[in-house]
Amino acid sequence: MKTILVPIDFSSAMAGVVAQARELARACDAELHLVHVRDLASLPAYPAPAVGFPGMGVAEMGVTGGVTMAVPGLLPEEMPNEKGPDRVIALAEELRHQGLRASVHERAGAVVEEILKLADELSADLIVLGSHGHGSVYNLLVGSVTEGVIKAGRHPVLLVPIAVAAK
Repeated sequence: MKTILVPIDFSSAMAGVVAQARELARACDAELHLVHVRDLASLPAYPAPAVGFPGMGVAEMGVTGGVTMAVPGLLPEEMPNEKGPDRVIALAEELRHQGLRASVHERAGAVVEEILKLADELSADLIVLGSHGHGSVYNLLVGSVTEGVIKAGRHPVLLVPIAVAAK
């Protein structure tokens, strides 16, 4: 095992997930790849104008009044991100100071798809994810990143339960 992918979501389980990944990387002399995916679906929505003009990114989509859309005209790298990549970079630097190899990846898009794309690009040997313990109703309505990655079945997954992650 040489490549471990660790999606970073800034949840309360993150520290435990990173700790488990760190110990695996140390034991296997593997490189950690930290990825933070900005979920474009979670961006705030704004009312779309009733009339669009070419180049606005609105007219081409046929959007009319009353419909909402995510921040019009912004590219994914321009989207608001209050957590910022700085926290992931700081985490990678901390891991490097502990003698580990760690890389940072910033993505924007559908979280599960972006994690899987990066895992494919890296030929990841393992993806380390946390289980947030949301109920079945939450997962039914919102979906679960962990479940999506596991169901894809393309890479081995280590699931760190929230109880372990909290220690």
